[in-house]
Amino acid sequence: MAGEKGRAFRSLRGRFLFYFLALGTLSLVIFASLFAYFIWRENERLEKKAREELVGQAERMARDLETLFAMGGRYPEFPVVTLERVTQLLRLEGQLINATSALVDREGTVVAPRALSLLIPRQLGEDLLASQETQARETEFPRLGKVLVVAVPLDISAQPSYYNLLVVKRIGDLVTSPSSTLLRYLILATAVALALAVALALYLSGYVSRPLRRLSQAAWELAHGNLDSRVEVTGRDEIAMLSGYFNYMAERVQRSAQQQRDFVANVSHEIRTPLTSIEGFSQALLEGMVEDEEDRGKYLKIISEESKRLQRILSQLLALSRIDAGAWALHPSALDPVTFFQEMEEKYRPLAAEKGVHLAVELSPGLSAVRTDRDALELVLTNLLDNAFKFTSQGGKVTLCADPLPRGGLRVQVRDTGQGIPEDKLERIFDRFFRVEPSRSQRHGGSGLGLAVCRELVHLLQGKITVWSKPGEGTIFTVELPADLEAREGPGAT
Repeated sequence: MAGEKGRAFRSLRGRFLFYFLALGTLSLVIFASLFAYFIWRENERLEKKAREELVGQAERMARDLETLFAMGGRYPEFPVVTLERVTQLLRLEGQLINATSALVDREGTVVAPRALSLLIPRQLGEDLLASQETQARETEFPRLGKVLVVAVPLDISAQPSYYNLLVVKRIGDLVTSPSSTLLRYLILATAVALALAVALALYLSGYVSRPLRRLSQAAWELAHGNLDSRVEVTGRDEIAMLSGYFNYMAERVQRSAQQQRDFVANVSHEIRTPLTSIEGFSQALLEGMVEDEEDRGKYLKIISEESKRLQRILSQLLALSRIDAGAWALHPSALDPVTFFQEMEEKYRPLAAEKGVHLAVELSPGLSAVRTDRDALELVLTNLLDNAFKFTSQGGKVTLCADPLPRGGLRVQVRDTGQGIPEDKLERIFDRFFRVEPSRSQRHGGSGLGLAVCRELVHLLQGKITVWSKPGEGTIFTVELPADLEAREGPGAT
């Protein structure tokens, strides 16, 4: 059971529910505490005001009694003041102020109404009854409980034994809206608020965790080989963004897996084809099946070309693996663009003559030296020029041009008048293992790795590479390099 609770708390919904309830409970406790404090302060204020009002009411009752006794002694036509009349007056005014009033003598004995002698004890204190001023004191009556007693001395010459008017009121009756009633309503409101908070937390936690569970399930399926796993994207919140990124990732994984399958098939074919040729022709030469020297020369030439083709594929694979592993070390040095491009021209003159393609090198005047890695740049241009000659027909033109960048640096372009690349293929032209037309690439000996190598190397050189192409008009690859290759720590550092 404890394990199930632990797993529930580790889940997002369990933690969300716990934190929501903890925050809600804490907020309600703070609110209830502040509310109770303000109720207590307000109750104190009202009680103080009620005490002052009771004292004022007692003094007014005392003045009414003094007036009653004075009129009875001064005017013969006025009825004689009897204890019954005093009792009626005290009861009437006591009802008006919701209190008990009585006349007591100096010893504390109740004079009127006589029935209150059972409620009001005689031990009221000499200081309370002997004082010449109004006194108010909290005390405990056996039958009434905790009360507030107000003693007002009377000035009655005709009845000197009547000394004090007592007004007694229970403490609980001073304030008509005590804090206990408000606290009960507060507790009830808090319970209702907590119940609503629990219901809202359950709904929100399910609302939040449901798409995350779908994401988890889709990720599990993707990790176990279901490359078609996708999630529905609803809304525009962070979870919707996460779902969109997951679908994008799944598409990339699916595309990468397909490219790898295509690559394995293509490279297997590319490797098997030269190996088959090498094995077949070398076996024929070893067994003496070829006696003509001209045929022997053709066979040896085929073996040499297929060996170079195999070496080219393996070198590209090795280059990508070194870049991915961060083992490609850059060696920046000053590079003279004029000398460098003249050497590239001399290197490709024989190939241009062999294929019947015109090679042009166009250099802007005033090219300044740049600090870069010569070997990496040479490999980039070698791949680009090889591609240009592969896909440019006889009589076409391949141009290698260079010019300075406005803010310093070098821009190199390789242009050809070949077949061009369809627009829908340009976005993926630098992807590994991608070939525009597999049949055409196989015919020309391409494996779909050369441009991927170019992109990775240009990135190491802190530059960028772009392509423009139009079917039937040709292709332009542009490489922009900084004037000074900055040293970096980690992979690719010098």
